[in-house]
Amino acid sequence: MKRLGFFVLMIMLVALVGAVSGQDMMGPEVTVSDQNVLDGTVTVDYVFSEGPGFIVIHADNGEGSFGAVIGNRLLSPGANYNVTVDIDATAATSTLYAMLHVDTGEAGVYEFGAVEGADGPVVIDGAPVSPPFAVSVINADDQFVEGSFTATSATIDVNGWLVIHADNDGAPGPVIGVAPLTAGINTDVTVELEGDVTSVLWPMLHVDTGVEGEYEFGTVEGADGPVVLNGVSVVAVGTNPTIKMNDQIVLNGDGMMMDDMMMLTATADFALSEGPGFIVIHADNEGAPGPVAGFAPVAAGANYDVVIELDSEMVTPVLWPMLHVDTGVEGEYEFGTVEGADGPVVVDEQVVVFPINAAPAIDYNTTIDGDVITVSSALIDAPGWLVIHADNDGAPGAVIGVAPLTPGLNSAVAITVDTDGLTETVFPMLHYDTGEAGVYEFGTVEGADAPVFVGGNVVVGPSTPEAMME
Repeated sequence: MKRLGFFVLMIMLVALVGAVSGQDMMGPEVTVSDQNVLDGTVTVDYVFSEGPGFIVIHADNGEGSFGAVIGNRLLSPGANYNVTVDIDATAATSTLYAMLHVDTGEAGVYEFGAVEGADGPVVIDGAPVSPPFAVSVINADDQFVEGSFTATSATIDVNGWLVIHADNDGAPGPVIGVAPLTAGINTDVTVELEGDVTSVLWPMLHVDTGVEGEYEFGTVEGADGPVVLNGVSVVAVGTNPTIKMNDQIVLNGDGMMMDDMMMLTATADFALSEGPGFIVIHADNEGAPGPVAGFAPVAAGANYDVVIELDSEMVTPVLWPMLHVDTGVEGEYEFGTVEGADGPVVVDEQVVVFPINAAPAIDYNTTIDGDVITVSSALIDAPGWLVIHADNDGAPGAVIGVAPLTPGLNSAVAITVDTDGLTETVFPMLHYDTGEAGVYEFGTVEGADAPVFVGGNVVVGPSTPEAMME
């Protein structure tokens, strides 16, 4: 992480704080675009919540109205941009509804329907704020392939096809399998494969517009084309051993209270192992895997939501998940203590390992489109802010934009900035929201909305946003 020292930075921030003090007063609003659902999440473009609240995703009830809840996420007061919501993709209909709710029960816990009077929908003119949006869904995990490919579910609004493409230099290549789909939700879709199975496969949705029940794309002009809904509905699926594990809060920022009795854990969303094995979490050692902080067994095949208990004294702000085999005493992790036992998994001559942020952090990859800077991701352990500073001789200068953050991982955070003060390099910075909820007050209200520190350093760093391509 890129950070600056405490005293110099605090002096600069107080001196240079701008007039940014929260969002303009607006009414409740939800804006959401039609989209392809390829990773089990939907993205709501914009939500304005007058206080703490939730965005709740409903499936269609079959009668053109909202039905079962398939996902929700906590909102900060004020404007929220690019809100990603994990959903139950197997229950996702081709029309979904993004409904705004208040948070009036236990803070941060969605209780509508379970606790009387809690967390009700926001209603304007007698109707809930709940715009519909169209989706297509491919719900498929990495998997070992032996003659067939299986998608957990696929959702399409008309009869169509699930088409499996081999890889061609990181893009969909030749078709190696096709299976029919009916309009609506299709579960456990198995596609028989013929031809070369590559290490990455590309499932794609197509409509059935030619002769019913015959896949004719590429042989009959205009027939059976791909589903295009804000882009082609296609996703990459791997066929090798892997771990999928996102940035997540294991350690709090400095000064945030932690329960001394609580066991520290990290969670891997998914692991694919050829046989029994382990997910091993290494502490960071100067940008590389260091000592083992914890491990958990995995079974052969697909594993979901694997919780790894960690030694609190070994946890660092960056952790390194690594996949190992279990070749010694079954269920005992013996790598390094028993010769030849439980070694790392190697794919294409590379160990299956990567870093994740385990404490408040920013991914400094940024883009700019007009007056909006989008930061790839921000991880925070409490409600807070992502603050954009202009450059001042290589250090954070005046505040030119602010966006609220919810606890956890915030992806594609969009911040409207003052272009008059925009510099080629900017400094994204994390702050907590400790004053009036939803109002950025650092530098104007004593003690409010201070920067986030990890290991004695402010979470901040330089970034040069890339212009969005037309």
